[in-house]
Amino acid sequence: MRPTYFRTLVQRRRWTFEALCIQWKRAATELADKDGDPRLADVALSRRTFDRWMKGDISDKGPRPDTARILEYLFGLSVTELFGPPPGERQVQAVIGPPSGMTAPATSAERSDEWGSAETILFQAGELMASNTDPALLVMVRESIDDIVNRYEVFGPQLLQGETRLLRRMLHTLLHGRQSAQQRRDLFSLASQASGLLGYMAVNAGRPEHAQAYCVEAESLADMAQDVTAKMWALGTRALGHYYTGDYAASDAAAAAGVALAPRDPQAIRLLINGRARALARLGDRNGANRAIGQALDLSDRQRVLPDGITACISFEPYSPARTLANAVTAHLSLGETQQVQQYAGQLEDLIERSDSQWTRALVSLDVASSFLLQEDPDIEQGVALGRAALRAGGTTPIRSVYQRATELLHQAYRWRGEVLVREYAEELRALAEQAPLLTGGDGRQEP
Repeated sequence: MRPTYFRTLVQRRRWTFEALCIQWKRAATELADKDGDPRLADVALSRRTFDRWMKGDISDKGPRPDTARILEYLFGLSVTELFGPPPGERQVQAVIGPPSGMTAPATSAERSDEWGSAETILFQAGELMASNTDPALLVMVRESIDDIVNRYEVFGPQLLQGETRLLRRMLHTLLHGRQSAQQRRDLFSLASQASGLLGYMAVNAGRPEHAQAYCVEAESLADMAQDVTAKMWALGTRALGHYYTGDYAASDAAAAAGVALAPRDPQAIRLLINGRARALARLGDRNGANRAIGQALDLSDRQRVLPDGITACISFEPYSPARTLANAVTAHLSLGETQQVQQYAGQLEDLIERSDSQWTRALVSLDVASSFLLQEDPDIEQGVALGRAALRAGGTTPIRSVYQRATELLHQAYRWRGEVLVREYAEELRALAEQAPLLTGGDGRQEP
């Protein structure tokens, strides 16, 4: 094994393969945008290449040109410097071992008694307090989670799930090692968030079994971290998954379990409005749904600090008042309360137009479109026009919930199927299904 500066830097930062891949993906995406070369965003780092580089096994030609560009951008050094010897020929220890300056004492019979060796006691204590987790690594993980949340509605679950799975795998690897008690709690909490993100992505990608599995894992990890907020968020995502498979009783039960953990916690807003209110409305429990809506709005009003605008759908922040109203719109629509739908939507109109949340814009527009078809005096022209605008507002990476709600609108317009504008809407919806077959379960069928 030939020591290189690359190996030194990786070990100094305590990067696993998965950690390096996360940084690599970010650097590749930034460099592709900076240099106007979209090919770079797709350049991946294989485990085999990583292992060779760590061993100092570099071919005479060095890394491929695109790989070298990303590598140099990531580390801020030339390939020659990275794969040359470390400065001063000093190799930095990065694997976990005894504290600096301590070596395992000799175990000779002459030096031991019934108390044991004092040196051995100190050595063993040092081993127990050693950690494989650098504080900077925890910072990097938090930043990576925030970055995934911020990019989610631009790239969608299909593009980001691989990066998030790498993050989850890295956290699991770290948890197999040693950390201080506080670091371990932080790792369990972050691992819960990573699993929760994957659960949410699986819901949006139409993978209900994966969604529930990741949510179970996220809840268990939150328990290990004693992180009530993370567990409430995971239960909210479990409720969301049940909602989109039509199991409204299970959706309400998961949300209710989350609220019971901390009824006054800001996370309870999401559980009440996105979980309980919408599920109870689908079950036809008008009183229960309206009670949950009222509780969510009251709890929102009592919070001193809540995010502004329309928060990202996958965010770990508490629901902003605007997102709470957007979910109330859906619940009122399921109850057939079309005037309330249009009233709330009117309050949200300006915020939604200025929001980066393209999926929220599409979902609220589809709810309002349905309300025009379901009201006492149906307005087919305005309803279908809004529906078509919503399909375009969903962006280039629409999610399953947008498709399902758009399909419900088509079913509501069925009695006007002879109208040209309805046929045109059906064609646009069919084109969307062909563009992204996973929205429909993979075969392009329009679900009821």
